[in-house]
Amino acid sequence: MFRGRVLGEGITKPRVEWEYKVLTEAFDLERGLIRPAAFGWLAKPYVIAAEARDRIAEEAPVDGHDVVDWMHACAAANAVLFGAMEDYDRLGSQLLATSADPYIPGCALSGDFKFRSETAEVVDRRGYTVIMTPVGTFNVPEESCTTVAKGNFLGWAAGTGIRGRIIQWIGTLMRWVELASKPVKERVRCANIAGLVAPQFFNIPAPLALPLNRTTVVVTSDKPQTVLLQGRSPTDYGTVMFNFKQEIPSGQSSILYRVIGLPRATAHVLEIQPAHGTATIVDSIT
Repeated sequence: MFRGRVLGEGITKPRVEWEYKVLTEAFDLERGLIRPAAFGWLAKPYVIAAEARDRIAEEAPVDGHDVVDWMHACAAANAVLFGAMEDYDRLGSQLLATSADPYIPGCALSGDFKFRSETAEVVDRRGYTVIMTPVGTFNVPEESCTTVAKGNFLGWAAGTGIRGRIIQWIGTLMRWVELASKPVKERVRCANIAGLVAPQFFNIPAPLALPLNRTTVVVTSDKPQTVLLQGRSPTDYGTVMFNFKQEIPSGQSSILYRVIGLPRATAHVLEIQPAHGTATIVDSIT
């Protein structure tokens, strides 16, 4: 068992202590995850988009006319993203996500959250793509991703399949509209799109009149990794109250952390950011 501590800095930076233990070395990347209704012909749920792509290619082979290569990449991403949405939404919350070519036909989740329509050649020459959000315009490095947390907006964007292409590329957007709250007793996947792993966010309310907020997070990983846990302010997601990193092995691990501060000041939005290149599932939060 590992134990750690981060000292706080007043009301907005409470003290956090944590410990972790391994529950089992075995891991299951399908149990309890939802097979998305939109892809009813898929036999199982996927956490990693690359693993869904072969099945999608079998269903709709590239013919150079109706089906082209970028469609497979977007469909594979959506097979994971749509499942993640249904995982999350069953918790009484709302997550929106999509993947498409931002140039044509365009990639947007709403009128105020979208990629700028540009060719892969333009993006590659500049080195980044551009997303427009309700809280401003942000750059996303090519073949990488960005989390936008500001005010009451939480979003994630990735731009991939850019290098070596002239016209089309792959954009992915996620937006947490209504946060799932502790306790979480259903599994939620962290989407792996082209090796880039998206975070998940959860509301952790403060116990009434108590200066200590105790939370246990159980996660499953397909390989050893370092996971980032970050507490953001419920009133401004851009304000980070605390964060810490924990190394975990493959299998299922439990991370217990305690946030210590003034009563009611320990409420936070928990961000769980796995390492890229992993298959990670949040099993429960209690």
